[in-house]
Amino acid sequence: MEDSDICIVSGKEYERVLNVLQIFLRKNENTFTFPSLMENNRRITLWAALFDKLQDESAKLVHFVCLATLRVLSRDKTDIDNLVCEKWIITLIDKAGLYISNDPEGTDALPSKEIAVESLKCLCNIAFNSEVARALCAHTNIAQGLINRSYKDIQYKDDIMLYDIKLLFILTALRQDIRVSLKSELCGMNHLLNCLNDVLMEKVPISSSPLDDTPAVTSQHVLNENRQAIVCEILKTQFNMLYHLGSEESVSPEDEAMYLKLMPLLTFLLRAETHEKSMELLSNVANLLTSIPAPFYKYLTPELIEGQTSKHIYDGRNMEALYTLLQLLQHRLAITTGTSNQYENLSPILTVLNKSSRNISYHRKYFRQIVLPPLRDVHSPPEKGNTLRNQLCRLLTSPITSVRDLVAEFLFILCKEKVGRMVKYTGFGNAAGHLAHKGLMSGGQGPVQYSSSSEDSDTEEYLEAQPNIDPVVGCTRPPRVNPFEGMTEEQKEYEAMKLVNLFDKMVSEGIVKPATIGPDGKPKPVDHVLEFRENAPNRPQS
Repeated sequence: MEDSDICIVSGKEYERVLNVLQIFLRKNENTFTFPSLMENNRRITLWAALFDKLQDESAKLVHFVCLATLRVLSRDKTDIDNLVCEKWIITLIDKAGLYISNDPEGTDALPSKEIAVESLKCLCNIAFNSEVARALCAHTNIAQGLINRSYKDIQYKDDIMLYDIKLLFILTALRQDIRVSLKSELCGMNHLLNCLNDVLMEKVPISSSPLDDTPAVTSQHVLNENRQAIVCEILKTQFNMLYHLGSEESVSPEDEAMYLKLMPLLTFLLRAETHEKSMELLSNVANLLTSIPAPFYKYLTPELIEGQTSKHIYDGRNMEALYTLLQLLQHRLAITTGTSNQYENLSPILTVLNKSSRNISYHRKYFRQIVLPPLRDVHSPPEKGNTLRNQLCRLLTSPITSVRDLVAEFLFILCKEKVGRMVKYTGFGNAAGHLAHKGLMSGGQGPVQYSSSSEDSDTEEYLEAQPNIDPVVGCTRPPRVNPFEGMTEEQKEYEAMKLVNLFDKMVSEGIVKPATIGPDGKPKPVDHVLEFRENAPNRPQS
């Protein structure tokens, strides 16, 4: 924007102001930086002119385009901390209809939809890009205005709610004092729960509510694209507030009551038929579940009462929510390319699956029958193929250690922490790192915390092939030709010495480090090859 245009915006000829700003918006709707405004203090002059118009009631003609221009300008972080002031923040709060008056009935007229929504968009951009703006938001009690907003009589409540919650998400993510105030003083979780319940119930028949255990109506029948966006913002904001809540072992009565209200809503969302557009919503549900204590996971799988049906039943319980979590895992595995995005894509859902299977036995049994069904094909390595087991086994050797450990722990739990069963399904080579970390390289079992029932029935195919299975690779191997066949004793000795020399070179250059299994079941480095003989089991004398 040139100096002449800024002069027009600063003036009182509102038709010309309107024309200049409309041209600016058409040209810059997809622009995020404005380096030309660095010259001659154009930026501060333009911002000041726009806010002057917003504070002038006689300039209502241009209020919307002024706000739209500020929305575009506020994408640029340049010098924004030095631009914003409390008066401007209050102006935007007022235009968004968030001004907190002393009227107990809250009868202040809400601005038009266009004005309110553009003001909220401006607040979102400015709060996201400026720490000074966030501090001013905390000082002006904007959080209280957002929590106190009643959507009951707002005709365009979906648009208002979406940006209200977006702003709450930004403030709770980036300001600890606002997050604490919302949680402890303003009953923010109750407000978010009410918003979530209202959105889910909006078009559900009266006989079917998310708070019931009736799975007749799925969220796909209830949520359009805009409402799904609202639910995502609510879940993200709830995650911000629960993430810092504290230990799972100390749940207060108030928090317990809150979890009991929240879990049926999450279960309702998880009972949806999964498709591409729902994956973002389901990912936010999984993220939130990572911050919920594991004992409350049992409410994801309510017992079926007489007359109820479900596509996925196990032990008399509705397992649709768990099936959806596995579908989400499949989706996350499918969109994960290489190692660049493994942690972001897989860590939340794997954390949820670990917490669920470790703490609730019937969840573990359900996951096990899908992820680790009885073996039939034992002619291919566990990491080869497209089944969920194959895909998880491939991650056991991932260089992203956090993902590798989560996958290994999940599979280990499904195997009831039995070393033999883990090796059977993954191969010793894939499981070795996890077993070494657990101190179980010599075999055995982790802490005994599972039922004594076996849950493991070998198939005829597995029993037939078992004698030929190589436990290191976890599959059968074809007969191999003896490499020493046809050699003289001198040739054999020569090849053996070549191997010894190569191994000695790798050790001396630090390429490999020999180890033996210590008393704690973990690998222990050895300083000399003779230590292998000392630790070897006694052999019968010839």
